[in-house]
Formats: sequence, C-alpha cells, structure tokens
Amino acid sequence: MLVFLTLAIYVLAILAIVGLRLTRLAFSYSWLAAALGAFLAWLSVFFWQMILPQPVLTGNWQSLSFFVVSPALLVDQVAWVYAMSFSTLALAVILMAPAQVTGISPSAWIGTLGLSLLALLAFLADNPLTLVMVWTALDLAELLNTLRLSDKPNLSERAVISFAVRALGTGFALWASALNPGTSGAASFESISPQVGVYLLLAVGLRLGVLPLHLTYRSEPALRRGMGTVLRMAAASSSLVLLARIPAGLALGGWTTVLLGLLMLALVYGGWKFLTVTDPLSARPFWLIGLGALAVIAALRGNLAGSAAWGSAMILFGGLVFLYSAHQRVYTFILSGLGLGLLALPFTLTASAWQGGAPLDWLFWPAALAGQTMLSVGYVVHLWRSAERELAHLPRWAQSAYPLGLAALGIMIILLGLWGWPGALQLGVWWPGVLVSLLTFIALVVLWRLSRASEPLLVRGKSASDESVSRLSFFAETFAESIWWFYRTLRRLVDFISGLLEGDGGLLWTLLVLVLLMILFQQI
Repeated sequence: MLVFLTLAIYVLAILAIVGLRLTRLAFSYSWLAAALGAFLAWLSVFFWQMILPQPVLTGNWQSLSFFVVSPALLVDQVAWVYAMSFSTLALAVILMAPAQVTGISPSAWIGTLGLSLLALLAFLADNPLTLVMVWTALDLAELLNTLRLSDKPNLSERAVISFAVRALGTGFALWASALNPGTSGAASFESISPQVGVYLLLAVGLRLGVLPLHLTYRSEPALRRGMGTVLRMAAASSSLVLLARIPAGLALGGWTTVLLGLLMLALVYGGWKFLTVTDPLSARPFWLIGLGALAVIAALRGNLAGSAAWGSAMILFGGLVFLYSAHQRVYTFILSGLGLGLLALPFTLTASAWQGGAPLDWLFWPAALAGQTMLSVGYVVHLWRSAERELAHLPRWAQSAYPLGLAALGIMIILLGLWGWPGALQLGVWWPGVLVSLLTFIALVVLWRLSRASEPLLVRGKSASDESVSRLSFFAETFAESIWWFYRTLRRLVDFISGLLEGDGGLLWTLLVLVLLMILFQQI
C-alpha cells in the first residue's frame, strides 16, 4: 500500500501542476505543488522500511497473451536504497530549481516527477519483463527529449546511436529471460540461472556505455541542469539496479579477466575525463561511466551491496555536483567534506565497495584505486568551479529553499552509511579507502599549490564539446562509431531509393518493381 501511495503522489503532483498551468496562475503555485509532491513522495519512500521485503504486484495476467510471464513488483532493501536516493535527488532538483538560470520551468518539474516515477518502477521490478518495459519508456523519453533539443544533425545521429546501443542491452535482458533453463520465462530474478546471468551483465554494460565503452553524448545538447541530471541518472540507475539482481555464482569461464580489464579501462578513462573537463554538466557522461564501471566491477566480484553503494553514490554525489549552481563558500566547504563518502572509508556510504568473495588480481588494483581517486578529486574540483550566479542575488524564498535541497542530499549520504540496508554500518576493506584518501588529499594539495603559483588549475580543463578527441577516446568509441556509420549508410540507401521513386522516372521504376515481384511470386 505504501508503494502505491508513493506512485500516486507523483501522479497527483503532475496533474496538479498541469491544472495550475492551465489556469495560468503564477509559477510559484506550480513550484509549490511540485515541491510538496516531491517531499511527500520522499517521505513515503522512507516508510517503506516498515514493509521490507514484500511483493507489491503479483499474479498471472491472462490478458497478456504475448508474454509467458506477467509484470511483477517487489520492494526489498536494494529497491529501497535506490528509491530513497532517487526520490531525494528529485526533491533536491525541485527545491533548488529557483536558483538555476533555467530552473523556472513547470514542464521541467513535470518531467522530473514523471522520470522519478519511472525510475522507482525500475527499482521495484521483480522480473526482466517489468524492467524492460520501464527501460523502454525511459529510453524513449530520453530520445525524444534529446532530439527536441538537438540543433545539429550529428547530435541527432548520436541520440539515435545511444538509443540503439541501449536497445541492444534491453535485448540481452530479454534473451537472458528466454534462455533461462527450467522455465518458459524468468518469472522473477530469483529464478534466473547463473548460466544466463552473463547476458544480464552485458545488458547493464551496454546501457551504461561501459562494455564496450562508448560516449555517444560526448557532444550532447545543452540540457537543463535539473531535469537533464534527473534524466541521465534515471537511465543509469535503472540499469545499475539490475546488478543487484544478478544471481550468485555467475558463470563467465575465462572471460572474467578480460571483462575486468575493459572495466578498468572505462574507470580510468571516465575518472580522468571527469577530472579534466571544465564544465560540470559536460563532465556528466564521464561521471556516469566511472561510477558505472565501479558498480559493475563490484557485481562481477560478487559484491552486490558494493554495487548498490556505488549506484547510490552516483545519484547522491552526482546530484550535489551537477545541481550546485549558486555557490557560497561555507556550503562549498561542507559539500567538499561530504566527499569522504566517496573514499570507501568505514561506516560511510561506500564502505562496502571493495568487499566481495572473488579476489581482485593485484594487476588491477592500481587502475581501480587511480580511477576512484580521480573521481573523488574531480568531485571536489567541480564544486569549486565558478558558479552560474551568487546565492545572495536570489530572492529570499529561493535562498531558503536552495540549501534545503543541498541538505537533503547531504543528510541522505550520511544516513545511508549508517542505517537501512545491508551496506550500512560496514567496516569494509579499510586499506583501499585509506590509500584513496591519502592520494586524494595529496592531489588536492598539489592542485591548490599549483593554482596559487600559476593559472588556476581548478578552473582549467578541456571542454568536452571540443571535436578533437584523444587516442584513447578514439579507440574506446570504435563500437559506437561503427553503428553510426551503419546508420548513415542505411539512411543514404533509403534516400537513394526515395530519389529514384520520386524522380521523373519514378513511375517506370515502380512498374518495374511490380513486374519483378509478380515474376517472383509465380516462381514460388
């Protein structure tokens, strides 16, 4: 009942905003409805703890003749930690919207609430069919939104490529369900065999852009800081939640080392680009790549709690970085201190990150620690970059709501490290956290000293919109570029055929095709 209450609150808030816009009332009423709805939904998710674990939607839907299983929802501790993190992000986005340059937009608030609703359904999905349905809705929403904002043909093509790669990942999830032995379909994630779990791992890797590495949004259109962040986080976190559903004893044969090598490459590349790119919003795809790689590494080692920890950190710390647009010095210091939760120290959000049954080869540890260090340093560096506007220049009511959004994200980071799910109150493997902490501290001190001696390094970097890419980026995006080439070739072929049929000889070509078809049918 509590779960349906949460979903109903999001729907009612969306309807309220639409109604207020139709009546042409002031923006403040729409913002108040959105903020109230997001807060009540967040509060109701908090009380899911009272019913864990519990099936939410079960039964056989006889009307679904196209599928052998029915959609099912389950609320458990993994679903709760993801839902808690994402509902906090949605609340923070709406509370902090008045402080952003493009924040006053009821349509963006409707999109934020709608995407939050879909994300929660993905977290609650109890079988591949349900998750695939939500994935498809999220992918279509992202595709349409990106095409609407794209002002260049190459950006539209990249949007189509991104959709195609994610659709391929969705296909792998369906294939895993179809190949599941002993049943006519995976009725739940618990019934999935370890032999087909590798297809689920490939589904997550493709949807995140980690296996193989691709960055189709390296030159993405300018999305709003609020809704754009929610859109990207919804697509990534709805994929990461599947890692916690992969069955134990995943059978990979001799491919484990190869997959770990590719993941380390993605982690180092994502961490380095996130650190060096100037604009935080342009660095957003690299943050998703880096944290996504860490989550997949944890799942590959059998550490499902660590995977959920990295997924939650991606949402909450990403929210702080990408929503922090109006700066104040004291807030920047506090948010930088919260970065301790990214270091895998004991009793923090990511304390369980490096636990796991399968040992990690010593050859991979330098890359893993370097990637985590660069992501942690990049988090602090982006917090200290120049702001869109000063907090003191905002209206008083906006000055009051803005820190509440930051506080919601910060408090949730601390709370999830101490209570509510299997990754809370964990001592973890302490030595990687200590080593990453030392490396992060040294790197920040070096950057600070260099910034005082010469051009500030904390505000310098290579723009992600630059068309020139490094050699590593070139090789990493070979997969995406090959699909792009196929897409353009297919489009040229269609244009050529259309030109033939629409030209002066179009009628003759049409008659020729009809004659050939008639001859073919007669031969059959």
